[in-house]
Amino acid sequence: MYKRFSIYCYIIFFLTFPLKIYTDEHVVPLTRAHSHNDYLRQQPLSEALKNGFCSVEADIHIVNNDLLVAHDLDKCKDEKNLVNMYLKPIFDRVQKNKGHIYTIPSEFWLLIDIKSEPETTFSLLKKQLAPYKDFLTQIDNGKKRDRAVTVVISGAVPRETIENEKDRYVFVDGRLQDLETNPSPELVPWISNSWSSIFSWKGKGKIPEQELNKLKDIVSRAHEQGRKVRFWGAPQTQECWEVLYNEGVDFINTDFPSRLSEFLKSKMK
Repeated sequence: MYKRFSIYCYIIFFLTFPLKIYTDEHVVPLTRAHSHNDYLRQQPLSEALKNGFCSVEADIHIVNNDLLVAHDLDKCKDEKNLVNMYLKPIFDRVQKNKGHIYTIPSEFWLLIDIKSEPETTFSLLKKQLAPYKDFLTQIDNGKKRDRAVTVVISGAVPRETIENEKDRYVFVDGRLQDLETNPSPELVPWISNSWSSIFSWKGKGKIPEQELNKLKDIVSRAHEQGRKVRFWGAPQTQECWEVLYNEGVDFINTDFPSRLSEFLKSKMK
C-alpha cells in the first residue's frame, strides 16, 4: 500500500512541477567561444551550440571522394562526414532561425582544418558548401557580404587558389607572420597560432610581464589590421582565460565547452 502511494506521489509531482526544457530561446550566443577539435566531443556540434558557442572547428580528410571528420586519417569513419556532422545540421538551424544559428542574431564561424592534399580537398569542399552558399559570408564581385556563417580554412590551406578566386565563400586562417605582411582582412580575417610557440607561461599564477606585453602587442596589431586572434594549445585554466578575456583575445580556444560557457556568462553578468 505504501509503495503504491509513493508511486502516485511521484506521478503527481512530475505532472505538476514546471520542468525546464532546453530550447534555443535559452541559449546566449558567446561570440568569443571557440570549440577546438569539436568533433572529439561526446556530442559534436550539439554540445557547442547548447553552450552558445559561435565558433566550431572540424578537421577533414578526403577519403573515397568524401570529406571525413577526424584528426588523423586512421580515425576516419564513413559515417562521420562533414555534411552530416556539421553542414546539414548547421544550415538546418539557419533556416529554422530565419537566417541565424541562434534565435538571438550573432556571427558564427566554422573553422575547417584541411588535413589531406590541399587542392583536391578544397575542390571537394567547395562542392559540398555550394548548396548552402546563400547562407555563407562571401566575397561577391570584390565586395564582402556578411551572412549567417563564415567559413575559415586552416591547416593545409591552398592559399593562392583561394586568393585568386574573385567570387568565394571561404576565408583563410592566418598565422602570426601575417601581421608582418598584412594581407587584406577580407582574405585573412583571423590569425591563429600555437600558444606554446610564443609563450612559456602555463596558466598558473601571474603571467610574466614580458609575456603579457607580447600578448598585448599581438592583439593590438591584429585589431589595428581588422583581424581577430586565436591561440590553440593555451592553458585551460581560469587564470589563463582571465588574461585572454581581459586582453581582448577574440576567440578563447577550449576543449571544455560547458566550463568556458560558464566563465564567459559570468563576465556578461
